[in-house]
This record gives sequence, structure tokens and C-alpha cells, in this order.
Amino acid sequence: MTVSHIPTTASTGSAPQPAVERVLVVVATYQERENIARLLSEILAVDARLDVLVVDDDSPDGTGVVVDAIAVNEPRVSLLTRHGYRGLGAAVLAGLGEGRRRGYVLAVNLDADFSHAPEDIPRLLAAVAPPQGVPVDVVIGSRKIAGGNVVGWPLSRHLFSRLVCWWTRWVLWVPVRDGSSGFRVIRLARLEAVKSPSEGYAFFEEMLWQIHRSGGTIREVPITFTERRRGQSKVDWRQMLKGSGDLLRLGWATWTGKGTHR
Repeated sequence: MTVSHIPTTASTGSAPQPAVERVLVVVATYQERENIARLLSEILAVDARLDVLVVDDDSPDGTGVVVDAIAVNEPRVSLLTRHGYRGLGAAVLAGLGEGRRRGYVLAVNLDADFSHAPEDIPRLLAAVAPPQGVPVDVVIGSRKIAGGNVVGWPLSRHLFSRLVCWWTRWVLWVPVRDGSSGFRVIRLARLEAVKSPSEGYAFFEEMLWQIHRSGGTIREVPITFTERRRGQSKVDWRQMLKGSGDLLRLGWATWTGKGTHR
């Protein structure tokens, strides 16, 4: 798969050429200037094996400028700029595709607003291939299994999340409890299975759906999700309704076998 159809601009900062043991952390951003410098610092401090690729949709607040300035002196940080806001799913896919192009075996996707704790990354990575267990293709940081939690959501977000996760498990037949979580590790060879997914907030469910149907394996690890404290959420009801439509399309494809072409 390629990401050549997405207009991008290469950044300052050397693009790492990883050994197999290095891992790429992909952070999709739009208007995250308040958070990005501290987030990068915390990710880099977690594990010396981690490199970070920020995929920024040309944020008007200068998020990309901050990342570029850091990347000049920090070779483990790089920036991929997409021109114009194009949606979360497309940004994540662009970052994962770039990671595969650079030769990484594993990538971590992480939100930019500290809703996902960087210190949880090693636990997710350890679950990909545990010493006494079976390796898997995707590890999800799960809010819905024992030990998982959400802090700071209103009741409406809890209800909507429960409905989407129920739909993913029992209608799409993806054997996970938190198909909506964007905090995940993916074995990048599995990107071969991800074809033209949703660009918006149904991207995470559709990625799992496609990987599972291609024979990929998935594991969940409990995390605590904390609602952002700085900056403004990009989630609105219009995007949630669009994502709901995409999930209905996937449900139709699951039960009729007629594919997902739109």
C-alpha cells in the first residue's frame, strides 16, 4: 500500500532508518500546539527504542512549526505535513504507511492530547510478542476490559462509546471489547489488509475489521483513558454521525458479503 495520493511535505529532522528493534510512534495532530512539545518529550523518555513521527494537517496554530524546531536537534523526531485538514483516519494511515516505507516492523498510534499515557507504551509493546505467549498483529489499549477505565467523559460519550463497541463486537464480528480505541500497536506488514478505510472516526473500527477478516490476530491490554485538559477536542456530533454511517456500511458488508466500496 502507498500514501502517495496524500499531498505531504517532508520536514527537517533526519528520517530514522531503523533497526528491527526500533519502534515508530505515530501522532496525528491538528491544532495541538499546547500539547505537542511536552508529549514528544514524554514519549522519548519512555524508551530509547522509540522514534516519533508527527503527522500534522498543516495546523494554523503552528503545531508543525513546533515539531520542526524540535526535530532539528532531535533525530528521533520527524514531521509529515499534509496540506489541509483531511481527517483523523487518513492521517493515521499516512503515518503508518510512512513507517512501513522507512522499514519499521511495529508502530504505535497515540493521541496528541494526553488521553493516552505515554508510559503505557511499553506494556502494549510487550503484549505483541510476550515471552510465554503467542505473537499477535495488533494490540489495543483497551478501556473496556478488566483494569481499563475512562476519566472525564460525560454520560453521552460513555453511551455512544458503548454502542459503537457493541456494534464492532457483535455486528462486525471483531472479537474485541474496545474497537474504538486509537491507542494501539500494529505490525506494519498487516497494512496490506487495510484497503480504502474510512477517513474519519470509524477508521479504527474498520482497520480492525479488515485485519481480522484477513486472518490477523488482536489482543487487548487495559489502559486508563483521560479526557484532554488542554486544547480543544476535534470530536463533534457531525463527525460522530458520519462515523456511524460508516459503521452501518461495514455492518451491511459483514452480513451480506458485498464488500465496502462506496
